[in-house]
Amino acid sequence: MLELGSVKTASNSSITAAVPITEKSARTLELTIADLLEYQSVIREVVILCPELLLSTARSSIHHIVASYGRPLSTLLTLLPCAHATCSPDELIETAFYASTDWTLFLDDSGLRRVHKAVRPLLLNPPAVTFPLGLDGFALPNSEARRGVCLTPFASHRPAGFLVPPFVLPSCTFSDAHSFPDLTPDSWSALGRWVSEKRPDTIGGVIISRDSVADDCFKSNYSEAQNARTGRRLSTLPIDDYHSPIFGAELSFANAGAQNVQGRFGIFFPTLDDLAAFSQVACRLVIGGHRLNVFLYTETDQDQSFISTDTCTLRYLSSSSATSASLPGFPIYPDPFDVLITVTAEDIFTVSLLLAIKDSAHAACTVIRLPGEDLIYSDWMGTLSFQEWKSWNVPRIDISIITNNRPNSLSRLARSLENARYFGDTLDLRLNMEDSADLATKQLVGSLKWRHGATFVHHRITHGGLLTAVVESWYPRSNDSYGVVLEDDVEVSPLFYAWVKLALLHYRYGNKKDKSPLLFGISLYQQKNLELHIEGRRSFNARWLFDTTDMAPPNTPYLSQIPCSWGAVYFPEHWREFHTYVACRLTDPSLSLKENIVPNVRSSRWQHSWKKYFIEMIFLRGYTMLYPNYANFSSLSTNHLEPGAHVKRLPRDVFEKKRAQFDLPLMPLPDIDASGYALETGLLDLPESGMPGWDALPVLDLHGSIVSEELIVDRGQTRRPEVFGCTDLPTQYDALSLLCL
Repeated sequence: MLELGSVKTASNSSITAAVPITEKSARTLELTIADLLEYQSVIREVVILCPELLLSTARSSIHHIVASYGRPLSTLLTLLPCAHATCSPDELIETAFYASTDWTLFLDDSGLRRVHKAVRPLLLNPPAVTFPLGLDGFALPNSEARRGVCLTPFASHRPAGFLVPPFVLPSCTFSDAHSFPDLTPDSWSALGRWVSEKRPDTIGGVIISRDSVADDCFKSNYSEAQNARTGRRLSTLPIDDYHSPIFGAELSFANAGAQNVQGRFGIFFPTLDDLAAFSQVACRLVIGGHRLNVFLYTETDQDQSFISTDTCTLRYLSSSSATSASLPGFPIYPDPFDVLITVTAEDIFTVSLLLAIKDSAHAACTVIRLPGEDLIYSDWMGTLSFQEWKSWNVPRIDISIITNNRPNSLSRLARSLENARYFGDTLDLRLNMEDSADLATKQLVGSLKWRHGATFVHHRITHGGLLTAVVESWYPRSNDSYGVVLEDDVEVSPLFYAWVKLALLHYRYGNKKDKSPLLFGISLYQQKNLELHIEGRRSFNARWLFDTTDMAPPNTPYLSQIPCSWGAVYFPEHWREFHTYVACRLTDPSLSLKENIVPNVRSSRWQHSWKKYFIEMIFLRGYTMLYPNYANFSSLSTNHLEPGAHVKRLPRDVFEKKRAQFDLPLMPLPDIDASGYALETGLLDLPESGMPGWDALPVLDLHGSIVSEELIVDRGQTRRPEVFGCTDLPTQYDALSLLCL
């Protein structure tokens, strides 16, 4: 029996309703729209598909209904012409490709008017699953019943080969263009067939249970459904005649990220030990409903073709159980992979595999090559969504170091970077030396060996100071280029890059609900002090704050307006804007302000600090940075607070006491045991063991107070005309517009 009752509801879900109009239903269009507008809190857009001959009538109806409300609607009404006299299913399906909401609700020409109000919540507040849900549909091709037999609702939920309106489709179904490169859906059955081909359980949808039964599964404009009908209903079939462990697993794990689009993953490793090291990730892929093919190309023992862990059983093929005409011991997989995970080894099999992929059906798949020694530290990858896996190779991260005359500090930072795990990624390293860099620093820079990418050395010929050194240390090459900016007295955790990759993929390349133009970077450092209070620094503990205020789980990452200078990743759009902003603030005489841009913060006194100007831009825009929040201040970077541009020499006892306020323990690699199975890195000490959604992240202002995102944006918008005099809204990422220039 299929159970949906325990599955978490997709809270704050948004819906696009797609409604076709016929000559008959055009007469009652106002009633259809009015019925949909009762649910403006969830239905964000109504797309009305209308034959061209009826457009005038439809426009008139929309005008009347809008005028009758007497206030702006929160639901957008969109009128689209159909190519033919009757709007076809494929035109209706096409609206889902362009929907910006979480779900698309397909309706017939009556809208919701013939859907009983007791049943509507099932369609308007669907559970957080990844398959279509509806009231009517057709049997699975491989079920007891013949294909084309209409299914009506039972006391429990039932799988179907495909659904017919009314039903809802999760937008993540069409979130990745690579998953449907050549598909043009032409009917409801074609849509169901395409959905089923992407799933391990081969279902095209689920018919949700309800108390009332529809009068008929078949609508007059579904010609294909009419032809397929056999006249026999399935009311005599046993309710629990369908069993699907993976289908059940998806329902059970919906709270843990089962909103992923199902994809096909290939895992090609040399040995069983490699698979064991990667087993936590592999199991989460299976639990998430992805299709998994595992091939171990140096294993020949066939006594056992699976391994079992605490969470799943992983089956695999080995070289002695698979054959191929092109590669010795390579299994034939006719269906293309979406993601192929292999190792960075340069053995004959891996090299041949990569060459074969380029000229095969798998050419469009995302290839991820992981060093074998990093597999055991990969548990965090199991939380990635399908979109995030597909985007693995898109972001390009550069490391930029600012140094002057602290060769010992630079050497310590270089060692920590060299010891970090990069999971097969290539990162370029840039070393920025001031004109006053001493000989020891220059010699060290000249001798550094960087194994993970190219190295570039920059040496100033005139003194620029720390402000210039930081601002000019990195500049993005594209909107997928990110900069890790490090001063030489910083040291990083061996897991810092895993944190960066996890956060970056989630908040820049994952679910569109979790992307925000207000996020300007990711901190490696945990805040232990708040430095912007006028009265001076104050100690800070995010876990204590969230625990005592009950505003969020104590272990959640959070957003803060304070930019981190002790190890952070900066985003391309915001860094470019900052370049222009600071250049204007330093050179334009019209911006010699008599009052501080940001009220009541210490940074306004920092005339030679780049953070003064970044904080100004952050305040005016309402930008925030993501901060880690692990137990005992376990951090991805730490600052050793060594004497330099902004740290003065002090007596040793005074200095050590001060440094203790900033020096944090670095998150270590876990100890390796003899079990052979993957270890926990600690990176998933997060709410529900994964990165929270954007709306679930607490927001802290420049003083460390919990606020709303709307409040900090409003503060900046209110302050801008007070300082610069213009009232028009600034253009996104445009510093000149922000400064009213």
